[in-house]
Amino acid sequence: MTTPPSNLTADKAGGVYVYCVARGDGNRLFGPIGLDGRVVYTAGNKEILAVVHNCSAQPYESQDPQVVHGWVVAHQNVVLAATEAFGTVLPMAFDVIVRDSATAGAVGTLKTWLDQKRDRYVQLLDRLAGKAEYGVQVLWDCQAIAAWLAGTDDELRKMQDEIRSKPKGLGHLLRQKLAKAMRAAMEKQADRFAQDFYARIRPCMEDLRVEKPKKVDGDRQMLLNLSGLMRIGSRELGRVLDEIEQNKGVTVRFTGPWPPYSFVGG
Repeated sequence: MTTPPSNLTADKAGGVYVYCVARGDGNRLFGPIGLDGRVVYTAGNKEILAVVHNCSAQPYESQDPQVVHGWVVAHQNVVLAATEAFGTVLPMAFDVIVRDSATAGAVGTLKTWLDQKRDRYVQLLDRLAGKAEYGVQVLWDCQAIAAWLAGTDDELRKMQDEIRSKPKGLGHLLRQKLAKAMRAAMEKQADRFAQDFYARIRPCMEDLRVEKPKKVDGDRQMLLNLSGLMRIGSRELGRVLDEIEQNKGVTVRFTGPWPPYSFVGG
């Protein structure tokens, strides 16, 4: 990477779009890799800098989902490029724009903002050094779990035997009762699995956030959706996830390493 030409940092567009913050005091040019092919460069003061591109003072908005998706992907790719360049970065959320102020242009305002946040950002960079964010999603197959419970739960098996021994009309009422009991048993088992799996995953992470479960297609249901901060190269979590996946009907999705979006804060 080369030093950006002076006309880049002399912002005339009214704002700078901020991708992330990193440690460093030199100017670097990443080239036209930003949103809509904007030229990405660094600006900052001694010790910390921001990875930015020049933009208008208006937020990025579009009614076209594909356009928005393209912006988000470009944002993530710039953060990944900055991570490769600087090692540890504090990724910003999509559409963080620093605007001109009454006393300074956008770049000058950005530098003032970095000065104000310096102590906090330096502490965060120290804390996150050598670590990354990982995603863990635990899912189960509802049909497989229901079949397993039907064969192992004494109350459910007793109800099934009773249905077989009753006349057809009465059996219909018992089947409704069995369906209600099965739903209750599934909920209890889901709680048991979620608590057990979380307790086993938590010691492997330096920090762990519980996210809202996502809807899954087909007969599968998400039991846990976690974002964790972990030292890069640690292997203990992999062993624990392999053990969790030995449970009947349970599968695990593991993603990362990612820049630590969930652990930067405001």
